[in-house]
Amino acid sequence: MIQAVLFDMDGTLFNTEQLYYDQLVALMQEYGYTMTHPFFIKTLGVPIGVCQEMYIQTYGDDFPYETIYTRLFDDVRTHVKQNGTPLKPGVTECFTALKARGLPMVLATSCPRFAVDDFFSTLPELDAMLSGKVCGDEVTNGKPAPEIFQKASKIAGVDPAYCLGVEDSPSGLRAIRQSGAYAVMIPDLKPYTDALAPYTDTVLQSLHELPGLIDQLNAK
Repeated sequence: MIQAVLFDMDGTLFNTEQLYYDQLVALMQEYGYTMTHPFFIKTLGVPIGVCQEMYIQTYGDDFPYETIYTRLFDDVRTHVKQNGTPLKPGVTECFTALKARGLPMVLATSCPRFAVDDFFSTLPELDAMLSGKVCGDEVTNGKPAPEIFQKASKIAGVDPAYCLGVEDSPSGLRAIRQSGAYAVMIPDLKPYTDALAPYTDTVLQSLHELPGLIDQLNAK
């Protein structure tokens, strides 16, 4: 019985992964580095500290990680403030349907709180439908550790066994699985592969399908 839904943010609710990638390619070129799409995909959904280690290992000890990522967040936040937060298909309809079913919805994102607040500042109606948010800078162990989803389930007031988590990244799916919640993948930049089967209960094409899936699960 699904009693609450826990959502990842980037690539799941918001079409921001491509935005991050495009901005990062330009920034890396400015500093004399080349960003590849396969490497970017590997960094999705991982804790900030782990992400930094990946960049240092790939680009060397002199890589200006903090400088580039500070500018990256600033550039993306400016873009969002000027153009609005880009939504993935079905977000508004999904939130409305889940709210009508009385299901608490909680954000569980690796993104830092300041960026999350900026993204949701352009979406007050969606923000109001959330029961709360857990951000990457508010946990000790980020994804793929289960802490973010465990804290999100507490905010929802529902045991993880009765929660459903929605993710687009492998590390996020592992975090859902370790928390004990039902794991749904809606692919974004990284497609579903059989390697993700141990961490994924259901794969959907878009958020349009999520309310129907929950109805099916709760009818069993």
